[in-house]
Amino acid sequence: MSAFFASILLGFLSFLLLVNLFSIRIPKQLALQKRLEEIKDRNTQKKHSNIDDDEFSFLYNNFKYKIFAQRLSNLKIVDKIRNQITLSGVDMQVDTFLILSAMCVLPIAIILLLTTPKLAAISLIGFFIPYNVLKVKTSIRNSAFARQLPDTLDLLSNSLRAGHSIYSAFEVITKEMPMPVSGVFKTALDELAVGSDAKQAILSLSKTVPNNMDLKFFITAVVLQREVGGNLAKILDGLSLTIRERFKMAGQLKAQTAQARFSGFMLICVPPIIAGILFVLSPDYMEPLLNTQQGNSALLLALTLLILGVYMINKIVNIEI
Repeated sequence: MSAFFASILLGFLSFLLLVNLFSIRIPKQLALQKRLEEIKDRNTQKKHSNIDDDEFSFLYNNFKYKIFAQRLSNLKIVDKIRNQITLSGVDMQVDTFLILSAMCVLPIAIILLLTTPKLAAISLIGFFIPYNVLKVKTSIRNSAFARQLPDTLDLLSNSLRAGHSIYSAFEVITKEMPMPVSGVFKTALDELAVGSDAKQAILSLSKTVPNNMDLKFFITAVVLQREVGGNLAKILDGLSLTIRERFKMAGQLKAQTAQARFSGFMLICVPPIIAGILFVLSPDYMEPLLNTQQGNSALLLALTLLILGVYMINKIVNIEI
């Protein structure tokens, strides 16, 4: 019992540490000022430091602590984590994310060491919890952007008809539309603010939402209109109508495949629930499933068929439009 309370206390202390980590941040103005000072004196800094110009960006944009920037900036996994953080829209540095991942492992490891030391290796699963959370937040962000895009295109089309340029219309979107769509279009304005080419600024829209085909259609339409001309407002109206019709069709398909999706849900939930009930009510009946070779083979076969059934149902109900 004392081990149980000790594990709860350690978990609570870990939670407080994580809260403090997220509450302590380098102010953006201070970070920018420090970065500009480093770039201004880069010739002097190169003589006394092994960090090159590219790593200055890592130090102030992607890392909170200098020691992590020096030791981790060359790792490939850092690029993957940084990209995932960008896609999820979370305001977090790479080293903070790694510390958070390690802290997710610690409470699980302590609990397992105090209760069942043989299963302590399972605590490594906690290291992947923050990354999976980022992937979920990325999916939510992409869905929110897809829902907001038709209204954004309508606003953009109306702004063009009112006499605004395409970039003035982008400013209207950043002021009038909510996140995440306003943040995505702000990337183009930021590219222009630092002197990038206009075409490159438009192409940068897809950096934060790379898997949205509607946004790619929009980018293609704007680039082609700049090169060959045409009525961009009318093109955007047609694209907005197409997106709305696709959402309508997706809703109809979701209603028609509801029974199959419910079957997949039952396929996932019912067998483990029944197995758990039998283990509680009749452990002697279920014991051969774990302690005999034939039982282990049957359990492995059942899990394989369960995963295969879920995969096939997902293939049936997930229809691309």
